Amino acid sequence: RESSGINAEYGEFQTFQHYFKRINLRMTEIETADTALMIQVLERLLKDDGFLDDEIKKEIHQYDSDGNLKIDRSEFKSMLNSYLGSISEDELSELFEDIDKDHSGFIEVNELKKVLRSQINIELSRLKKENGM
Repeated sequence: RESSGINAEYGEFQTFQHYFKRINLRMTEIETADTALMIQVLERLLKDDGFLDDEIKKEIHQYDSDGNLKIDRSEFKSMLNSYLGSISEDELSELFEDIDKDHSGFIEVNELKKVLRSQINIELSRLKKENGM
């Protein structure tokens, strides 16, 4: 009797193991599909300058207290604090100077777009590399 109980438990274990393997395979398929979709979205973002411009302008508008469609250092600090929490003055200065390529004292749409495009390209390259593309 104990032998048949063990066999039944082993049979149940094999059944569960089979289902877990199927679930794991399905999750892998979903992750692959999600990655492929993410790659498509990122590639479209790179091609659609109008969309990037609109989204960047919306973002700038949220923090642009004087309405000039440019982000000064204090507005940039507010923007970063909302995303990252507190940031040191050194980090703020370094980031601001990295983005403000023309050293105008403002981050403009085209400067923010260059940074965003660069980040999208980095992410796209990473996803493609990880997935053998």
